Amino acid sequence: MKMNKLVLLAIGVIAVGIFALPSTVSLFSGQHRWYNISGTGNEIPCIKCHADIYDEYTLTGVHGTLSEGDNSWTTGDNPNAACGACHRVAYENKSGWTYGSGDGVDSTPGKEAHAASTVACMACHEFNNAYGAPAAGGFAMPFNNSSYIDPVSGLHFDYADGTHPGGHAAHQGFIEGAINFTKMEDANEACLGCHTHIPVKITWTHARSLEFNATYNASLNLPPTHFDTSDYEANGTVEVTSYGNHTGGANTTAFPTPVAIWG
Repeated sequence: MKMNKLVLLAIGVIAVGIFALPSTVSLFSGQHRWYNISGTGNEIPCIKCHADIYDEYTLTGVHGTLSEGDNSWTTGDNPNAACGACHRVAYENKSGWTYGSGDGVDSTPGKEAHAASTVACMACHEFNNAYGAPAAGGFAMPFNNSSYIDPVSGLHFDYADGTHPGGHAAHQGFIEGAINFTKMEDANEACLGCHTHIPVKITWTHARSLEFNATYNASLNLPPTHFDTSDYEANGTVEVTSYGNHTGGANTTAFPTPVAIWG
């Protein structure tokens, strides 16, 4: 009886080996085949980790004609080109950036941007950009300083030109605040807040009241009025929080549903 059990156990072990070992060998045999990351021939499958981002990308045709080099790629044809068209762009005046190159023992590690770079929207959308992209300018030069250099990228982006000086841009403060907030490149937070479907929550601090003097002046002709106004003051503040979702819906208590497009 004991011998029979040993025979059955041995048969079971052999059976497991016959079916499981080839799969195990197959699994590990392909693990050290290295992706080539040379130049525009980058083979790393970006969507293996960033499938959700690529799904978002395919829903918009805004950048659907971008490519790495020949400008012939269309949305969905090549996920690597979709990512690389922006995230393997080396700023022309950003010195010291090199991408990883080569394959296997002949590979060379990159410097500053090994496989992908974090790109400021204005790198492609500034005035007089080199990529033929529409300018997203019309703001005054950040901080009204023509020699301004972005603290993260070390670059100067042209937000205004002689025709579009942006001196009265209502959202100038938004741009300046986004540049100072260094979680993202340059003013990318402001770009995403308005130009994408990402939900936003904003706490506004408004003046609670406006006060001024109105002095009668008989010499004034009607219209507009017989009064001169002066001594304007804004007294006190009040906070209001707004929650906006991707559809453009908003309220002042919580995010209206749905708060996201995916998931």
